[in-house]
Amino acid sequence: MQYILASDLGSGSCKTVILNESGRLIASASAEYPTFYPHPGWVEQNPADWWQAFVQTVRRVIAQAGIAASAIACIGLVGVTHNAVLLDEHDRPLRPCILTFDQRSGEQCRHILERWGEQVQAQTLNGVSPLWTWPQLLWLKEHEPQVWPATRRILFQKDYVRHRLAPAYVTDTIDAAGSLLFNPVTERWVTEFCQALELPLAAWPHPVKPLEVVSTVSRAAAEETGLAADTPVIAGATDTVAEVFGSGLLRPGQGMVKLASVGRLAVISESPISNLNILNYRHILDGLWYPGSGIKAAATTPRWLRDNLWGGALSYVEMDAAASRIPPGSDGLLFQPHLLGEWAPYWDNELRANFVGATMRHTQAHFTRAALEGVAFALRAAIEKVAAMGLRYEEYRLIGGGAKSSLWSQIVGDVLGQPLLLPQEQDAAYGAALITGVAAGLLDPSPAAIEPLIRLRARLEPDPPTHAVYNELFEIYQEADQALTRVAHRLTQFEQRGH
Repeated sequence: MQYILASDLGSGSCKTVILNESGRLIASASAEYPTFYPHPGWVEQNPADWWQAFVQTVRRVIAQAGIAASAIACIGLVGVTHNAVLLDEHDRPLRPCILTFDQRSGEQCRHILERWGEQVQAQTLNGVSPLWTWPQLLWLKEHEPQVWPATRRILFQKDYVRHRLAPAYVTDTIDAAGSLLFNPVTERWVTEFCQALELPLAAWPHPVKPLEVVSTVSRAAAEETGLAADTPVIAGATDTVAEVFGSGLLRPGQGMVKLASVGRLAVISESPISNLNILNYRHILDGLWYPGSGIKAAATTPRWLRDNLWGGALSYVEMDAAASRIPPGSDGLLFQPHLLGEWAPYWDNELRANFVGATMRHTQAHFTRAALEGVAFALRAAIEKVAAMGLRYEEYRLIGGGAKSSLWSQIVGDVLGQPLLLPQEQDAAYGAALITGVAAGLLDPSPAAIEPLIRLRARLEPDPPTHAVYNELFEIYQEADQALTRVAHRLTQFEQRGH
């Protein structure tokens, strides 16, 4: 029997799984790593923490599976898009990694737009925002002159960890597209954009297809991880495309709503969508794309509530139990979940989160339910914006850590007024393992072969009376967003002045 090992380097933790050659999950382990917020709007992690989490989870799944490391036929990694690691001449990170949620590069975005304008979307199929690697790197070039001249290589999050495991200065063509420096149609770096950063082209990782074997496990990494030396390692891909593949989104019209740290929306399409507010990425399967959008703080919201409102004293299950005792609409309490600014449909990094309508009757449980409802409203606002651009969902699959909450899943379904399909194994690690199995030749990549591996654990139907309540509250939510935008901008300016 041969096995597949795959890891997902997520926004807050690493999850590693082992599948057998039939695609059945036999072992799983996770390890968290810290995120740092050194200044307002800054979000960073230390690459060394990713590696340690990877090592821990690999050792645990091998022990849990009870197999010899030599039985692992192939290894694959996926990770969060946009997160670039700057390496010195000895392959050591020069600084912490700026994350997707970081907001510091607004001025650099304006500079890029002034200089290149529509050329950016024409080349990359995406618009300019602090989400992307290019403005983040431009900020570093302008503000950390001691770091930039020492930069010899740039690798993305999963590529850095994979390089420590199996040395190769490569990335996959999907992750490269998250830089805003890469043309996903020609699958080449945009030379003019890269040269604007004044780094040699040799600094950029060589782009290859996600399923390509790029290296093998080094002897040093084998000793540290417990893996067998010389085990093949593929290029890998982004966490989102792994989730797309692993949740069974294999045909046009199938859609995904993701309740992870970020809230991600995607619809399978045969072509990209030309719109500045749409994120365009290729699918693992040739000829398909998964254009979509997203919100910044989805599962981040209940985590923030747990740590700050509840003092870290309750589990998510206990928080759900408290929130479930509150009626839909939270007795008139509304939450806008813009804790990190917002992506769709506003693309405004200065938006703020707000509880609106609080009274003496509202308890911790009210605030918790209102927060879950607020994320669902934000997702609906983004979905409606996407639909207006021509992306239509024929079905919704709900995935991500937040989908483990039956209460939150039902709230999302009731807010959207649509049935939701919940895959049994739907996270990026499982999708990464399926992709790795395809690369190893153990699994057939055709939809007809993959679909039977994607088991559904539930189908949730919306409750019509509750949907009617949420329709009314959604209108108020939109009014509150419009009314408080200027207030959010003034508060951001106030904070930036150092008050």
